[in-house]
Amino acid sequence: MARPKKAPEDQRNRVLSVRLTAEEYARVEDMARAAGMLAGPYARATILGKRPRSKPVTNLVFEKLIYELQSIATNFRQLADATGNEGYIKWARYIGGQLVEKFIGRTDLTEVMEAQLEPLNGAGHAINGLARKANSGSDIEAEERTFAIQSIKLALKPLEDALSGGKG
Repeated sequence: MARPKKAPEDQRNRVLSVRLTAEEYARVEDMARAAGMLAGPYARATILGKRPRSKPVTNLVFEKLIYELQSIATNFRQLADATGNEGYIKWARYIGGQLVEKFIGRTDLTEVMEAQLEPLNGAGHAINGLARKANSGSDIEAEERTFAIQSIKLALKPLEDALSGGKG
């Protein structure tokens, strides 16, 4: 479903070009990241007098974790749709539903969440590659599938261990 069109008066069609030094730009990016925003929307909000507040690091890490998990779950759903394999739906429900729910409010696990963001991103790329291949009608090789699933399992293990109190 497409996003609804904005009213003409709400459409952003004017561009303001501002030159910054590399140091200035890096500072704007840092402030935007601290507020959980991209540099452009952060700069617009600031220029218009809305001072975005920094989000606590725990919130930012949690949001990034949820983004990675939801992206992986979406790719598993795409795999299920393209292949008819119900096993992928089980993965999608686990990662995008059950696992996400277990992390809600678990600020005590921020450190392990942050440590697993990069491994999850890499594993997510492997699953995304499978989804793209399946969506284009290509066959998925057993080795590719095994590698992608093992990548997901390895990236999830520290998170699952942390949720279970370190019992592995």
